[in-house]
Amino acid sequence: ASSCDQELQSALEEAKQPQKDNVFIPECAQGGLYKPVQCHPSTGYCWCVLVDTGRPIPGTSTRYEQPKCDNGARAHPTKTKDLYKGRQLQGCPGAKKNEFLTSVLDALSTDMVHAVSDPSLSSSRVSEPDPNHTLEERVVHWYFKQLDKNSSGDIGKKEIKPFKRFLRKKSKPKKCVKKFVEYCDVNNDKSLSVQELMGCLGVTKEEGKAETKKRHTAPKTNTESTSSSRQ
Repeated sequence: ASSCDQELQSALEEAKQPQKDNVFIPECAQGGLYKPVQCHPSTGYCWCVLVDTGRPIPGTSTRYEQPKCDNGARAHPTKTKDLYKGRQLQGCPGAKKNEFLTSVLDALSTDMVHAVSDPSLSSSRVSEPDPNHTLEERVVHWYFKQLDKNSSGDIGKKEIKPFKRFLRKKSKPKKCVKKFVEYCDVNNDKSLSVQELMGCLGVTKEEGKAETKKRHTAPKTNTESTSSSRQ
């Protein structure tokens, strides 16, 4: 998605051409974002958009009046990690939670390495690693695929059961296991998306690479960031 400023420039260029006086010209906010309300004066219509991409939100258009829009509606919701920042994991305060997440990621990394190197396990279950992903991201994607048996894109109630068993068996402190699945399920829909699993395990994109490296020093496989500290 191009930033609003770029789209504005090209719309203004286009509007200068003959017979192009009804070109839609976006209204921009700071930082390349779009204003939540966009209007097309020549038609009288206004509608709400996602402020980071400018994409119209279906069902919001009004004519000759301003629609009520959410000022922060984004296509890329605030980083998943932020959703978990203030979220309490019952019975599992800060330091314990870090210890718990590290133990879960360690156990999953070990499982993935075994799965990749064991020829008796169907190799089709292990997809080609994405070089842009950190080790932790690859582990979460891999494990998510194992759980998502029906490939629906989220892990439903039945599919969560092996995850709960895994947590009870492989991770400590045990107190943290109890409410962990509820903690992961940010939107309370009784299923987990890959973003929710990433977020609650503390593995995230962008700054996540720095975050997880500090806490979890498994060697990175991509050449530029070979981690010097091996566990």
